Amino acid sequence: MLMNYHELTMNEARDSPARRKQFLVICTVMAGMFAHSVLTAGAFNSIDIKEGIFPGGTFVYKFTQRDYSASGSLIERISDDLFLRKKDHGDLLYSLFLDDGVKMPGRSSRFACGILVDKTGADMKKALLDKNKEIRELQEENVDDDPSALSLWKLLNYEEVSLPSVDAAVVQFPYTGGITSILLLQYRIIPALRKYAKEKGEADNVPVVISTCYPKEDMCTHYAPLVQGKDFLLGLPDSETYFASIPQEPQFDIKGTWNGMKKMFPPLRWLD
Repeated sequence: MLMNYHELTMNEARDSPARRKQFLVICTVMAGMFAHSVLTAGAFNSIDIKEGIFPGGTFVYKFTQRDYSASGSLIERISDDLFLRKKDHGDLLYSLFLDDGVKMPGRSSRFACGILVDKTGADMKKALLDKNKEIRELQEENVDDDPSALSLWKLLNYEEVSLPSVDAAVVQFPYTGGITSILLLQYRIIPALRKYAKEKGEADNVPVVISTCYPKEDMCTHYAPLVQGKDFLLGLPDSETYFASIPQEPQFDIKGTWNGMKKMFPPLRWLD
């Protein structure tokens, strides 16, 4: 029989020594897990930007507007469509981030995930584009105006665009596949690369970031084109123009987030 934290402690006084001890043990375990995730994700690693070459190729992708934390599940959706193994992800599956994820309201951040291939990847390209017939049928059957991310991925068409091989700022950074890695990408890596591309790129260069990850090696490579940035916008406005055109959402709700965390982890109520 399963019991939750409340059932285990319902007969104890709120300030009993046993309950305080339970709380301290739980907090210690949570802190240890959090510290481990932060360290393995590279939270204290420096961002060492070098200059290199983005390979270019045909990008077959699904495009959406969501918080960047959802990009991992979209990559998994595309991987499943091609029956790929984790070890095949690197240098094949890419995520293209068009905006400043710190500045942009969460569900307005634009990104695309897909495969980047040359002529040898023609079969994979065809396999994804052929799925659009099945996707259109799903779109006709869909009755949800605001589907969850996992439901939305099935409804997005595959598109294709040619991305040029260009000089780029390049960063290699640890990757765990968890939320900590996504937060570091959004709040450290993307801003650093966008800033570098603006300062070191050609005049009027449009900064974007495109990433590929190697799950088996726990590492990602992130690129920011230093030239021809506009060719990576998928025919869409640059980030500043787009940001000016969208309704501004309320800033991060600290109180609401804290209340939500207390529901998930009842011992946190001791900190109130």
